[in-house]
Amino acid sequence: MAFSTITNLDVDAAQQHSRELLDRLLTTDSQTYVTGPRGLGAGERVLVLGGTGYIGRALLPELVARGYPAAVLARSAEVKNDAEFAGVEVVVGDPTRAGDVADAVAASPTAVVISLLSGRRPNDAEECRLVDHEAVVNGIKASVEHQVQQFIHISDFGAYRPELIPQVYKLQVEGELIGQHHGSLPWTIIRPTAYYPYLSMTFGDVKNGEKYRIFDHGEYSVVNPIAREDLAEFIVNQVLDSDALGRVLPVGGPWVPDNVVTLKEAGQMMFDITGREPDWDVVAMATWDKKIARLTRLGKVVKKLEPVAFYLEAAKYWSVVDHVAPAYGSRTLRGFMEKLKDREFPTGSFRERMKSGTNMMPTDV
Repeated sequence: MAFSTITNLDVDAAQQHSRELLDRLLTTDSQTYVTGPRGLGAGERVLVLGGTGYIGRALLPELVARGYPAAVLARSAEVKNDAEFAGVEVVVGDPTRAGDVADAVAASPTAVVISLLSGRRPNDAEECRLVDHEAVVNGIKASVEHQVQQFIHISDFGAYRPELIPQVYKLQVEGELIGQHHGSLPWTIIRPTAYYPYLSMTFGDVKNGEKYRIFDHGEYSVVNPIAREDLAEFIVNQVLDSDALGRVLPVGGPWVPDNVVTLKEAGQMMFDITGREPDWDVVAMATWDKKIARLTRLGKVVKKLEPVAFYLEAAKYWSVVDHVAPAYGSRTLRGFMEKLKDREFPTGSFRERMKSGTNMMPTDV
C-alpha cells in the first residue's frame, strides 16, 4: 500500500498536531484501565499460540503465576529448557497445520486460547497470509469445535489504519471473529500500540557513534509503547472476564514524558542515555517518497527490490501514524533503554546489521 505524498503544508501541520497531542496526553489522566493484576485462575487450561516469541515469554510466566495451567504450541520441544517456560505444558506442533492446532486444543479441556501469532517476515506476503491469517483461523476453528470459552486475539493497534501486510490480515481476523464467520465463539480483541524493541532498534547505532535518522522535524507522529510485562499482565486480566467478551481493547503504556514520544524524542532519549550530543541524520520526507516510488516501480521488474521498498514504506508508516491508546502499566521506554546502556552492540549501522540479520533489535530485556 502506498501513502500520499507529503507536502510542505503537511510537514508543518503534522508537527503542530504532534505537539498538541503530546500536550494533551501529558496533562491528562488515562482512566480507561486500572493498572494491576486482576483475577486468578482456578485450574482453567489456557493455550497460547505464537507463545515462544517476545510477548509470549512474558505472558506464559504471568499465566502460571496467576494460577492458570498454561500450555504453548511450539515447533520444537527444546523451549522446555528455557526458564520462561517453567511449569508450562509444551505441545509440539506447527500452527499453520490445522491438525496440530486442533490436537493442541483437544489435548486437555481448554478454557481459553490466546493467539500471539505474527509472521517473522512482515515483508513476505505469503508468510503473513499463512501466519497472521490462516494459522490464527486454525486456532479459531479448533476453539469453536472444542467449545472453548474465550478466544483472545492479540491484534495490532495499526489495524485502525492498516497500511502494512500483517495489519491487513490482523484486521481480517478481527472481522471474522466479530462476524462469527467460523462459528459461535466468545472473543476478545486486544490492540497493543508498539513494543519497546521496535523503538530501540537503532540504540546500537547511537551508542556506536552513528547518527539518528529523522524525517524532516522528526515529529510526525506520537506513540505510547507498552512493555511486554505490562501487556502480559493486561492480557491475563482479560482471561475469562465477562466484561472483556465481545470487546476490542486498544492499550498502550503510561502517559508520562518517559514513555509518550515522537521518533525524535525517542532518539533524544538514546543520546541522553549514552551521554552523546544529538547528531541527527535529517531526511526530507519528500525525498523518501520519491525513493519509495522508484523502488516500487523497479520491484515489479527486479523482485529482490520488493522487500527494500517494503522496508521504506514501513519506516514511513511508523514515522507518520500515531499509535496512542489508553494507558496501562508503569514501565517506560526510557527504563527499557537504560537496560541497554551497558550492552555491547555490533559495529556498523542498523542498516548493515539488518542485511546480515545480526542483532536487529534487543528482545531479551
